Amino acid sequence: MNDSIQPLRLYQTTVSPDWIDYNGHMSEAYYVLVFGHATDAFYDLIGMDDAFRRTTRTSVYTVEAHVNYLLEATEGQVLDIETLVLGRDPKRVVLFHTMRWGNAGPVLATTEVMALNVDKVSLKAAPFHPKPAARIAAFAADHARLARPENAGRRIAILSGPSG
Repeated sequence: MNDSIQPLRLYQTTVSPDWIDYNGHMSEAYYVLVFGHATDAFYDLIGMDDAFRRTTRTSVYTVEAHVNYLLEATEGQVLDIETLVLGRDPKRVVLFHTMRWGNAGPVLATTEVMALNVDKVSLKAAPFHPKPAARIAAFAADHARLARPENAGRRIAILSGPSG
């Protein structure tokens, strides 16, 4: 592990009272909302903000996401999201977000997101423009030097034992 390379810290928020469900903790939909805002902050960082998307008539679509709910988030908690770029190719990027209680607290949830760059005119996948592509590549190269997150690459399955 390289001490000089760290996950990106691009988004922080506080759990709102209207995010609390009937179990007394943050509803699953709001975990996804918070992770979505962190993903948008990453797009802004690499230069794919709203103005860029409108000018280039491109956008990024999430095509797959896996969320792991590990601990409960409660009203008033400050949530800090760390972001890693786990993979990329000319048209796709895989982001891994870790939600913590504050900047050094326990891990509350993680998500792995695959996003696809889309030409909004043809509505087909298209390579990222050179500037965002270069930024994605740089982050991917740095983050490849960090330990792979425990929940990265997981799949959903029920594994049956001998009793079925």
